[in-house]
Amino acid sequence: MIYYICIVMMYPKIDNAQTTILSCLKLGINNVVISPGSRNAPLAISFASSKDFNCYSIVDERSAGFFALGIAQQTKSPVILLCTSGSALLNYAPSVAEAFYSEIPLIILSADRPKYKINIGDGQTISQLNVFGENILSSDSLRQDVNHETKSIISSNQQNLISDDLSTEKIKKLQLDIQKFNEKLLNKRLNESTLLQKPVHINIPMEEPLYGFTKKPTVNLTSTKRIKKSFEEKKYKKYADVITKSSKVMILVGSSEPNCLSNSVINNIRSFSNIIVLTESTSNLNNDAFFQNIDQIIAPLELIDDKENWFKKLSPEILITLGGMIISKKIKSFLRSKPPKLHLHIGLNKANDTYFSGVKHIKTSPNLFFKKTLSKKHKSSDFYNLWNGISMQRASSHQKFIRNANYSDLIVFSILSSRIPKRYLIQVSNSSPIRYLQLFKISFNNVVYCNRGTSGIDGSTSTAVGASLENKSPTLLITGDLSFFYDVNGLWNNYIKPDFRIIIINNSGGGIFRILPGHKDDAIFSKFIETKHSLNAKKIAQQYGFDYQHKKTQFGLKFALKRFFNKSTKPKILEVSTPSELSSETLKNYFKFLSKN
Repeated sequence: MIYYICIVMMYPKIDNAQTTILSCLKLGINNVVISPGSRNAPLAISFASSKDFNCYSIVDERSAGFFALGIAQQTKSPVILLCTSGSALLNYAPSVAEAFYSEIPLIILSADRPKYKINIGDGQTISQLNVFGENILSSDSLRQDVNHETKSIISSNQQNLISDDLSTEKIKKLQLDIQKFNEKLLNKRLNESTLLQKPVHINIPMEEPLYGFTKKPTVNLTSTKRIKKSFEEKKYKKYADVITKSSKVMILVGSSEPNCLSNSVINNIRSFSNIIVLTESTSNLNNDAFFQNIDQIIAPLELIDDKENWFKKLSPEILITLGGMIISKKIKSFLRSKPPKLHLHIGLNKANDTYFSGVKHIKTSPNLFFKKTLSKKHKSSDFYNLWNGISMQRASSHQKFIRNANYSDLIVFSILSSRIPKRYLIQVSNSSPIRYLQLFKISFNNVVYCNRGTSGIDGSTSTAVGASLENKSPTLLITGDLSFFYDVNGLWNNYIKPDFRIIIINNSGGGIFRILPGHKDDAIFSKFIETKHSLNAKKIAQQYGFDYQHKKTQFGLKFALKRFFNKSTKPKILEVSTPSELSSETLKNYFKFLSKN
């Protein structure tokens, strides 16, 4: 698929715009998501005219932000988001917040009017600096060029860039200082986005006219260079002693890339009877000796009379966390009620004090850390056997319940988890879908992603579409009805591949709220919390060129899945209707059953 559209690259004659383009080129940042506009034309045309940039046109800025996030999620390299001035920039806010908390690199470039034209009644103008508040790594503005439309600048009584008595030579010197500042700022922020895996915002003020271009660059970069990532060197001896002498060590793995631990490290961990490893669907770390279904183990304990005694037995003395965000509320509640004596976070991901016990951050690779700390003989313990016994008991009870349960959300996810083909990349929306998926082991250990930074339902479809372009595997999005309808503009683009699949679990609203404490079965709750509706995706599928099926029974779902993943010339949507009230009751009864068996 070719994304550039011109034969010869065109460089904007506006220096700060050209410096931005050249900086991205020099640092190898080449994926660009552009939302159409006028003020951003110098940058948009230049990016799109170059074969060195992969440019995507996404009209809706909110969707564009998540689309870019999906690409960056797969490449681990910054993706450029480019928009025009005014409210366009505000629409990036949900995806920028998600990228910030999920540690995904984005570079937001916002075109802007000159500062002296802000707040004087000009159209498409807002105060664009710092619009993302604390939900971004940094927000800066380049300095406006004074060698472009100098007379227009001087004509404004609001400007403070140029004094009336400045000579041509003084203006040249002033422009040289502006160029040095802009180049250094761009170099710093673009490198930070790459190294820290975070979004950054750079605002670019430009005076009209905007459409002047040249075939050769007129700006010469002098200080732009790529900064390499480095790990901190640490002495591990004290941690090795603590871990090997402890009788209860828990390794908890959050959102991670596939195989964040090597086979040799995994095998070594398995030999330690005092260590357990808890993983989630998005940990992408699979081993028979690890405990994936956390809620299946812990949630039933909350319902038994002797829960305090059990929680005490199962609580760790040392907690070691890896990766990003944790999905399970149950493990958070459990560890907060029984905090570990020591919490270590290993890796470059942010070390969050999620469990209220204090956290020490060791910025090194998990593989290196465990190679250095698990080399000694460990203290004999029954910690692993205790967890394993409960896990096996829960797994047996789980199978018994599933065999006899009514058709519901739980049964749908039971069916899906065993029928997704091995080669598929899985993207999951928030709220019910990712929590239900946590209760099952996916047959082929597919790689799973979910926007857990802010855990919102917005942008799941757009993220999945963007991710699908940078992954050789076909992509499956498993989404709830509200999430799907909320992000329907995620389908408004020309980049959806024929092997893209969407499964919508439609329980006619936010069924998860029926499970949470405080649920009331009345009209106010139904309308304003659960958000009941009677929509389906049939016409949306037709509008965007998807093959579509709608199933309402367990048999119908199984039958549809037999051919759903077959090769096709068009992407596909499978909508699965489930009963909301029965689904919530089934899930409650599921945990009750596990607590008694």
